[in-house]
Amino acid sequence: MYYLMTFENTHTAIQTKKTLKVHLPLRTVPVLREISASCGIALRIEPAYFERLSDFLRTSGLAPAHYALYAVETATTGGKGLKIKKLAPDN
Repeated sequence: MYYLMTFENTHTAIQTKKTLKVHLPLRTVPVLREISASCGIALRIEPAYFERLSDFLRTSGLAPAHYALYAVETATTGGKGLKIKKLAPDN
């Protein structure tokens, strides 16, 4: 499992990456085909850093309208596909 953060626009994605990478390791990845987003850039965060990510989102002032956060699980051995659950914003 990992977390994927998508963005409304490229500017917000780049600014968030610059700020967030100081606090935790992350990777820039393309948005998954299964997720529709206005911007093709996503940030991948490993589960060990979820608390830091949550703290950042609470204190950063980043408006929920500008991002979405997903939990992504790969299928079990022999299975295909992904399980994707939207965590934020609550819609």
